Amino acid sequence: MRAGFAIACAIACTVSAHAGATGLSWEIWESPSRLATLDPADSVLERSSHCLDGCRYDRSNPGAETDNAYPERWLYLDGDEEVVFDERGAGAVTRIWLTTGFGTSTCIDPAVRVRFYVDGATVPTLDVPLAALFDGTVAPFTPPLVADRMQSSGGYVTHVPIAHAQSLRITLLGAGNGGVNPCQPMGADPAQRLLWFQIQHHRITPGSTVAAFASGHDEPAWRAFLAHAGDDPWNAMLAPDVAHSTIVAGSTLALASRTGSGWLRGIRLQLSRAAYTHINLRLTFDGITRVDVPLADFFATAADSAIPARSVLAGEDAAGWLYAWIPMPFVQGADVSLAADADLPAPTSVASALSFDTRPVPANVGRFTATLSDSCIDAGKIVLASAQGAGKVIGVSARYDANGSVTRGYLEGDEHATLDGAIAPAWIGTGIEDFYNGGFYFDQGAVAGPLSGATVTDPDGHGTTAVYRWMPTDPIVYANGLRIEQEAGYAPAQPSPMCARTVVHSYRTAQPSMVVYDAFEIAAAAVHAYSSPAGAVCESVASTFEDEPPTSRTAVACRYASGSTHFHFHMPSDGQALRLRRTFDAGHGTPGSIAGSAAATVFINGVQAGAFAPVIANPARRWQQQDVLLDVAAGATSLDFEIVPQFSAPTPVFDESRWELLGTWVDLLFADGFDPSS
Repeated sequence: MRAGFAIACAIACTVSAHAGATGLSWEIWESPSRLATLDPADSVLERSSHCLDGCRYDRSNPGAETDNAYPERWLYLDGDEEVVFDERGAGAVTRIWLTTGFGTSTCIDPAVRVRFYVDGATVPTLDVPLAALFDGTVAPFTPPLVADRMQSSGGYVTHVPIAHAQSLRITLLGAGNGGVNPCQPMGADPAQRLLWFQIQHHRITPGSTVAAFASGHDEPAWRAFLAHAGDDPWNAMLAPDVAHSTIVAGSTLALASRTGSGWLRGIRLQLSRAAYTHINLRLTFDGITRVDVPLADFFATAADSAIPARSVLAGEDAAGWLYAWIPMPFVQGADVSLAADADLPAPTSVASALSFDTRPVPANVGRFTATLSDSCIDAGKIVLASAQGAGKVIGVSARYDANGSVTRGYLEGDEHATLDGAIAPAWIGTGIEDFYNGGFYFDQGAVAGPLSGATVTDPDGHGTTAVYRWMPTDPIVYANGLRIEQEAGYAPAQPSPMCARTVVHSYRTAQPSMVVYDAFEIAAAAVHAYSSPAGAVCESVASTFEDEPPTSRTAVACRYASGSTHFHFHMPSDGQALRLRRTFDAGHGTPGSIAGSAAATVFINGVQAGAFAPVIANPARRWQQQDVLLDVAAGATSLDFEIVPQFSAPTPVFDESRWELLGTWVDLLFADGFDPSS
């Protein structure tokens, strides 16, 4: 037991010590080890226009969508502005995707504007036409950091980091229906503006040093990083081990072996593309085989690819070389080999160039893993990834089809990413092609960009869609558990047959970096000294979460429109990364105009320690969960909390039902897998 605790404590303390010693978590271009770093003081969340009540996809109720009771997906309305994003504390938006159109992608109505309010500014830091975020006319929103619907096959996407030290609000002006939309196609309602969006954002420890986005800001290093396709984006100038070999059916070809500590930094292979599906890339680090995946899947390029993947991290270059520039750490040794199946048609010549780096491996990096899954369903969800411990998903490549049917409905499924023991997904998508930065079933054909692409597209439902997305600045990060699922079809009540063959690229460790220290329901909170303000309305709520199928919960929730909440938690040790999780009722308010719960400042022992963002109302699935990172004074173990909401006309109430305190792995009990709050 003590040995297990010693290992756990060493990992937790090292992670905590390194978390603030390097640059910001999304600035992966500064160092290859940054990509592999696991930081419990970093969360990456998604805010999207997903349907709030399990219906299909539409935001404005035309046609068959008239049964959608809550079509508007804005957080709330503030005067004449539609607020789509409102975050409090330090962090950054690192991806904004959207699409618009009626059956096919169209231009963005030039009258719609987007405004960014950074760090509490009352005047927008940036105020431009929404289309200007993607068309390359406004710096720093220029290629390769952005792509329009022609370059991203139906989608609009920007990867310009919008960093903030205190807060960030993103609003739209003129995005609602009404007037004339010049981008609507012939026969469509000229007053409609159908808009779907996804926003990935980092939430980091309050008080972190962040250079906030400002007028004239640019990211030249990130821009230069994305300009690479085939060579090392970190420009390490490593001398590769070059070899020429032949592999035959049923054999294994060893390419390299290393002992000691270091990194496999680059893989380059040249062979016949017809052999890609018959030869596996096999990578063994520290005695564990972490990659055993066909070349066609790992590099997202198969024999039928209309265009090869050509991302910054992996693909096939113009000379026909497969390449991967993914930092892969090891501390005891590494073995790289190829394994041919029995169906390899003929002996195949292989040229290889492998780059190793002997730089030290920090204790807070995960081990690279690529996991292949292949399954078919007629309804429900396919599990793309399931893991315990801590980690981050940095990429997904996949092939989808309709499982023998003739439909492109298989592309409608939303992805759900559930993290760290929560019930409500932290990511809920809006469709498969949207996740891969496209739109309308990739209606502009095959594309290959630095972070995403569609190498095979399906024009009529008879075929296959092959896609990839790398997420170096917007990974799916988890601290003690992960489950990523893909819905089959339009909605749970409208399934569509789907086959999915996916490779999930991630860094992981079996040791969780964060666990639940303590928790309480407000209905039974005497030991935690809980008190709600005078005038609070407390009642039993029976509803569901936004997971699928929806999880039911019946519990007491309290809401109030003035005052603050008090309660107490005790920590097992000081100096650890902390999170506060709130389970609450978001059923009050009106989706799109009045928020379901207001923003709130978290005080610990009288000192500001964190902040909750406002949350969209959801009268259909009322239960939601929200985590915030905390900045706690050194030496504090007895924590008196005060939650002070920030009420306004569009955010008039705050709600709470359950509170949980999470922190890094420190207690002896956790070493045996026991959770004190169970």
